[in-house]
Amino acid sequence: MALSIADLNTLGIDTSKAPRVEPSPEEVKASRQIPSWQRLVPGSVLSRTLYEAASGRRVTIVDSPPGSGKTTLLVDAALWLSANTDLTLTIAAPTRSAATSVAERLAAVWENASVVLALSGVEKASTSAIHAPGSGSFQGAPGDIVVKTMASLGMSTKTTSDLLIVDEAYQSTFASLAAAAKGCEQVLMVGDPGQIGPVTTADTSVFEDSQYPPHGRAPDVLRRHPSAKILHLPTSYRLGQRTVDAIAPLYDFPFDSGRPDRHVLGHEEIESIQIDRDDPVDLYAEVARLAQTYVGAEVCTDDGTRPLTSSDVCVVAGDNMAVNGIAGFLSTLGLFPGITVGTADRLQGGQWHAVIAVDPLASASTVSDHHLSLGRLCVMASRHMTHMLWVHRGDWRSLIDEQDVEDIDRMVSVRESLVG
Repeated sequence: MALSIADLNTLGIDTSKAPRVEPSPEEVKASRQIPSWQRLVPGSVLSRTLYEAASGRRVTIVDSPPGSGKTTLLVDAALWLSANTDLTLTIAAPTRSAATSVAERLAAVWENASVVLALSGVEKASTSAIHAPGSGSFQGAPGDIVVKTMASLGMSTKTTSDLLIVDEAYQSTFASLAAAAKGCEQVLMVGDPGQIGPVTTADTSVFEDSQYPPHGRAPDVLRRHPSAKILHLPTSYRLGQRTVDAIAPLYDFPFDSGRPDRHVLGHEEIESIQIDRDDPVDLYAEVARLAQTYVGAEVCTDDGTRPLTSSDVCVVAGDNMAVNGIAGFLSTLGLFPGITVGTADRLQGGQWHAVIAVDPLASASTVSDHHLSLGRLCVMASRHMTHMLWVHRGDWRSLIDEQDVEDIDRMVSVRESLVG
């Protein structure tokens, strides 16, 4: 029985207004906001990565220069695969804090994603969009993106997954990856080959001739796998071209700068200063004084011009003794805490507008492999978004020549570029 106008009015339906016209399918499609990870660009690194994963590639490695958006690629790849395939996905992060950060990034990019932060003892996440079961042995289903630590995966005897995505892959040894991926069919590794690798204290000489040395960095070892596909991100959005050119010898693939124009007023992208001090304490005091001069300096970006605060400034040094000494002098100036001070190992992954990088050779009482590490050199020379001051000794070249250095040409080339 049809309802009268009086009946419709009784139900609260306003009959004085014209009936609502349903939108056309084209209008509905146009009104929907397509997330960035669904807007694939043919031939892009993301598209090629997804092709390799979706087609069953056993080993895919995506190499990244500093500041190229490797976390963005990892997140976009995981979201696309969870939404468009029936693969079960697990993301392995090097630490609990890194795992939490990845889970939060996934949830922030796509609120409808099924993100599971599977860390033992964590039963409540920072947002309701993340499920936290409180167990590192949680098993995901198709559509879930389960985030765990490498250590948790290595200890588990039950974890299985179609695809293991490894974050910061160059911080993992092949042995730790083999343990973590034992229940996985495919591995996708994303990382910066210029980073500091895992520290191994055991005698590894017995593995020198091994095709798959357990102590080697996981991507370095697995690129020898017959099915391995190597891709690389081509652009750094943190570093200017001057810095890209300086650290280029540390990478075996080309990349350029896509950084927006920005600068600290009165300073070039890279500057250097020679400080020769017999007493390292005098060096620490001078570095602290230099760091102080950046607070209040004006930085010009796309958002305008503003003064640098202490949180925009960082000092990266070669060892803990130098860190403690510089932090002590900054503290007397009222700038610590405030200005970040740390070793390359601790500050790996961080970025600041203005960075003072103290060449490890400048503060070393005895030069060791630690001070000559190419990974530490790369990290120290790439923490800045806008400006870096490289602090060095005048005899840095002779200090290198006195050592038995395997990569002396690359080491010298980078330092020469930084010194200018």
